[in-house]
Amino acid sequence: MDKTATLTAVGLGPGDPELITLRGLRAIQSADILFVPQSRDGDQSLALRIAEPWIDRTRQAVVALPLPMTRDSAQLRPAWRAAAETIVSELGADRHGAYLLLGDPLLYGTFVYLWRELVALHAGVTVRIIPGVTSFAAAAAAGGMPLAMSNERMIVVPASYETDAATLRRLLCDFETVVLMKAGAALPAIVAALDELNLLDHALYAERVGMPEEVIARDLRSLDPQRRPYLSLVIVRRGDIV
Repeated sequence: MDKTATLTAVGLGPGDPELITLRGLRAIQSADILFVPQSRDGDQSLALRIAEPWIDRTRQAVVALPLPMTRDSAQLRPAWRAAAETIVSELGADRHGAYLLLGDPLLYGTFVYLWRELVALHAGVTVRIIPGVTSFAAAAAAGGMPLAMSNERMIVVPASYETDAATLRRLLCDFETVVLMKAGAALPAIVAALDELNLLDHALYAERVGMPEEVIARDLRSLDPQRRPYLSLVIVRRGDIV
């Protein structure tokens, strides 16, 4: 029987190595090669840090894929193509690889761009996807905030586009809970909008959930907005809070 190279995208969850699913753990441990995205400024890969307890360095190779921290498609597209070419080259005809990433591969994840490039290369790599615990589910659990109950409605949006008071007011008229992803740079605008709407006491801020440096805050006024990471979030709930 012909062998086929495979690549499994493993959602690692928000940061706690114990929140990796059993299926994800098996995919990590059975892989010949582990691919991890890494910013080109040399920062440690958070994905690798999360998965490290489950990696056997004596038999598994780890390959970093340098990716720029930018929204400029002119820089991103060549980087994703180069990453796809590296994966194809490393997997060869029949090796098994796992691509490790935070959260869930299909929720504001970068894996979709890499997947697109693999398809464009006609590489013959079989792609599988394992979902991960979402950061907002972990944040809500850590902060003791219900996300939705009964027939309530919830929406998940990128923070960079939904931070003015008028937009938040409209969203909160239609949804009991609003999750603002990637809130780091937008936090000052979010705090100002929530203050205007008298909803600061109905918000939860979270970053690095499940990691030693985790921050869970119910008082957004206490946060230094200049020191918040890109991968942070705010949950706003206008319903009753436990």
